[in-house]
Amino acid sequence: MATGGFPLARVLLLLAIFALPATWITLDTSALAQDDGSLLKDGLLKLRAGNYKEGIALLRQALAANPSSEEIISALTRNEYDALLSLMASGEEGSNVAKALLDRAQPILPEHAFNADEMNRLIETAVTAEEYADRFEAAMSLSRVYGEFAAPGLIAYLGGSNTDHRVNAHITLMNRIGRDAVLPLNEALQSGNASVRRMVASELGVIGDERSLAALAEAAAGDSDGDARAKAQEAFGKISARHSWASGMSASDLYLRLADLYYSGNYRVMGNADKPLVRWVWNDGLAKEPTPRHLYVLKLAEEAAYDALRCNAENRGAASLLARILLSEKHASDVMAAGSEDELTKQFAAGLANAQGTVAGMGWETLTSALADALDHHDHIAAAGILDAMPWAYGGADFSSDHPVSRAVVDSAGNVRHAAAEAILRFNGMRRIASFPDPDGFLKLLATAAGEVIPRRVLVVDGDDVRRNKMLTEVSKATYVGFDARSGSDGIVRALRYLGLDLIVLSSSLKDMDVLDVIAKLKSDDRTKDVPVVVVGTAAQAADDQWRGLFAEGVAGITSIPEGPGLPSEEFLTTVRGAFGGEEPGEIARYARSASILDALAGTDTGNSLFNWNGLTPTLTALLTAELPATPPVRLNAVRALGNLSDTASRDALVAFFGSGAPAEQRAAAGMAIAAICRANPGTLSDGTFQALLKGTRDGDGSVRASAFAAIGSSSVTAAQAYDVAKANRPGASGDVTAGGAGCGDGCGDGCGDGCGDGCGDGCGCACE
Repeated sequence: MATGGFPLARVLLLLAIFALPATWITLDTSALAQDDGSLLKDGLLKLRAGNYKEGIALLRQALAANPSSEEIISALTRNEYDALLSLMASGEEGSNVAKALLDRAQPILPEHAFNADEMNRLIETAVTAEEYADRFEAAMSLSRVYGEFAAPGLIAYLGGSNTDHRVNAHITLMNRIGRDAVLPLNEALQSGNASVRRMVASELGVIGDERSLAALAEAAAGDSDGDARAKAQEAFGKISARHSWASGMSASDLYLRLADLYYSGNYRVMGNADKPLVRWVWNDGLAKEPTPRHLYVLKLAEEAAYDALRCNAENRGAASLLARILLSEKHASDVMAAGSEDELTKQFAAGLANAQGTVAGMGWETLTSALADALDHHDHIAAAGILDAMPWAYGGADFSSDHPVSRAVVDSAGNVRHAAAEAILRFNGMRRIASFPDPDGFLKLLATAAGEVIPRRVLVVDGDDVRRNKMLTEVSKATYVGFDARSGSDGIVRALRYLGLDLIVLSSSLKDMDVLDVIAKLKSDDRTKDVPVVVVGTAAQAADDQWRGLFAEGVAGITSIPEGPGLPSEEFLTTVRGAFGGEEPGEIARYARSASILDALAGTDTGNSLFNWNGLTPTLTALLTAELPATPPVRLNAVRALGNLSDTASRDALVAFFGSGAPAEQRAAAGMAIAAICRANPGTLSDGTFQALLKGTRDGDGSVRASAFAAIGSSSVTAAQAYDVAKANRPGASGDVTAGGAGCGDGCGDGCGDGCGDGCGDGCGCACE
């Protein structure tokens, strides 16, 4: 993804365009002038004539129509190209329109289905044909149609005995296929054939791609063959001369940098990476491994991070980044595998099932570093995943205000804050936390998170900190989970990584990309094409019908936010609410974090006086009567948490719930919660509480009966109450317990005498009546 400047890849692309026959790109300007029906051509002519304002307006309209690469190439004469390039390099208004058009201008390649037999024939011709023209044509066909997939067959010739064949294969890889062959060539540096390693190193040096720096540095330092080592050193020197930052860096640090570039979606290493492809591995030969599209770039980042650790196990930065990568992969796989019938997707999801345990096993220091990096880079999905893993590795650390866990509590992303709340509860359940920077603030967060249902996930993309934070605050107030990105290219990367988004809110004034180009890229990808987009402009733009017309297709809403202080207007939130396209997420997805937080609260150390736990009682008791699904177990865990708090203020609510028609499991938990309160606050039960529990001792469910007995037994039982319990549960007695008075009423006698029967018949007013 372009993130500013004019990347080498685009220069090479345009050189390739202008290397095509002139008839493909050169049009007579008089014909252009007469063709007043083409916004694209008219805009380019205005631009060439120096009329930038009108030219940019026309080009924006053309961009909104989503022109094809063929249309753009057809409109670009050399002069129009120069004008477009000047506009893009100017950095002024319209530069992003120029970048968008140049990005979409791609060489027109012949349509050709992948055919292994033909590819092998072309490889053989490119290597063995006697006529140069035949070899050249075959090599160019390999480059245009098959690219990296031709590498294994060509590399096989590098180790052969025929010098001419070796040279021809070498030239084809180096000069014809070039950059597309970099990844398989990097792997080929592991070949057991020194001749192959020597030639591959030389090829990589000529291609000059920075993705080869780490592999060449490793070979330059450790290849067992002196000639191969020298070739690797020479190649590394050539590439690092163009990338001065690489000089003196170790192979491990170079691999780490490559992993970070992949993970961040940097355009310099992406190329055409974000498409369904294979990953290359060396296993007694070059082999390809199919990889799901949603994991491809992440897997490249993962491989580079593992390589960094292989070269230096002490590389803490690599370990930290690897943790973030693995958890991002797990999230993407979980989302894509849900309901998918694709075997490859399900296979990778199964392989990532233990990713959280793997990350936890990397230790507290790595997790803390990974969380800090994730927060610094606003990597919300990874940050939440790391927080979920951290309790497994917790050993009793305290938390200062600048500790990553403390920072996570106040992060802009709701999912990070909620994950932090749960993590802290689980830390405190393992070993009492001795210090925390803002215990009251944490309790407020906990009260919100415990009862908050999160129905929607919204990505806000805006480079202006004030505007973005305004929108995030409004999104959070609406109880949606908000994520943020600070540029168009970053927004695209995050949208593809944060699979499962419900909405993307997109600023119209991005510095690195034109908003129309961002929308086009989102809509062209299967993973994001169905995510609704809301465009946020200035008040003047939102009132301009011509400007709104640019987004007639592809957006679910257009709105604005006021300048200066204050949150967005109600119109903003109304537009957001009206833009959600799909059904609301299912109950499990909406309530999962709340249920998990309550489970952690049920097991934390509420004896820790650092926190005012009883402040949570109103929130938790409200959940006893709220409309909640059976799963996840939000209500059940709320009852368990109330038992752990043991606040007498919750007893009446628990008693009422115990006597309700709730499921037996929840009522039994309520009985045990009452028992916990009785143990923590010794005293005699009120008559109403005792009668409700006494009735529970005769319940049809054994777990409810057991909890009722436990609750009564945990109180300071009076002699009369003890007698009533024994009498009501006299062996052989039958009948339901009611909430009548303790013992028998007047006219029945102390033991329920004649006329009442063993079970206390009607009209006796007995406790068992």
